[in-house]
Amino acid sequence: MSSEANEIGSGVVDQMVAGGLLYAAPLFVISLLLFVEGSKRIPMTVGIVGFVVGFGLVGELYPLIGDSPPVSEAQFRFLAAAAVGVMSVSVAQVSMRFLAAGLVFLIITNLIKTGSRFDVDFEGDALLSGVLTLIAFFLSMSFRRLVPALMAGLIGTLGMMFAVYIAVGWDVTRLDGVSAPDAYLGLVGMAASAFIQWRTLKEKEDQQDFGEKEYVF
Repeated sequence: MSSEANEIGSGVVDQMVAGGLLYAAPLFVISLLLFVEGSKRIPMTVGIVGFVVGFGLVGELYPLIGDSPPVSEAQFRFLAAAAVGVMSVSVAQVSMRFLAAGLVFLIITNLIKTGSRFDVDFEGDALLSGVLTLIAFFLSMSFRRLVPALMAGLIGTLGMMFAVYIAVGWDVTRLDGVSAPDAYLGLVGMAASAFIQWRTLKEKEDQQDFGEKEYVF
């Protein structure tokens, strides 16, 4: 199963590399939008990517539905790609929620272990247990907003780098994070994207506050 998934992934990459600017240009625009707009554009971006990838891959499944299928190949590819896009959005949203919950779990678990080293019983003491519950609550609320923003920045940065590599003819395998350190620039882009998103959100909040104050008599 994993080998089939790797073949599918390499097939998509090879197809995009062969397409050149035809794929690189829209990929760069979508990635830039995701980099700047952040988490607000994740569903749209994931849906578009899922649709495009599905449309390119489901053609191999068309002969499997019978000798005289009720729909044409173009209709089948469109419907299947739409289904892949919708499922991709749902999977991405659930994955980010689980990632946020996992980060909270790791932080709380490490906090309990650290407390036990200094004879601080976070679980047995009622007061400390309540404080730990509040910390977990506020962390979960923060991570639900932070994780999508970070993921958007990371995916947007890697997407723009991938588009540039395709456009100039560089080896895209350098972005695998193993053969070359290029992919780690995505972490820098992730931090920059999170800062841009925070500044944009702050400016919108300031504008809203200013607008409300103008009409206060």
